[in-house]
Amino acid sequence: MPKRARCPHCDRLFDRDALDRHIMRCREKDRRAERTSVKSSRSTLIMDGNNIAFYLSGDGVPRLQNLVLAHRSLREVGYRPTIVVSAALKHKVDKPEALRELLAGGAVVEAQRGTNDDLLIIKLAKQKNADIVSNDRFLDWIERYPWVPDRIRRYRMTPSGLILL
Repeated sequence: MPKRARCPHCDRLFDRDALDRHIMRCREKDRRAERTSVKSSRSTLIMDGNNIAFYLSGDGVPRLQNLVLAHRSLREVGYRPTIVVSAALKHKVDKPEALRELLAGGAVVEAQRGTNDDLLIIKLAKQKNADIVSNDRFLDWIERYPWVPDRIRRYRMTPSGLILL
């Protein structure tokens, strides 16, 4: 069995004899992306609600306040955010009633029970030509949707809201 190693750019596994060629392609792709644009010009954002709710949750309980702050801070700077959460989040979040109100008001979209919320995020991003706000790398979906890594926008939460990196 040949030895396998991961690409430091995209984290995909390759046989060692194919890894060098792949790394060269990833480096060139990174250089082209840097030359064309440092930031995306898309104003529509699909937010990974589960990822944001669990951000810096020391006790493992997702926080609704993270979602509210993130949505508010992005709207204030001119983005059109849509938050996508899994069906299970409303049972785990610290304020389930407030999340149900957001769902009823249309500020948050819930993936159907038994479906993958990551897939809904990807499909909405493609449909709306939007970027994805998440610290997840969506490694399970890269083979099927190779454009996803180019659309992911990393973030950091602060007491005043979400900051895109």
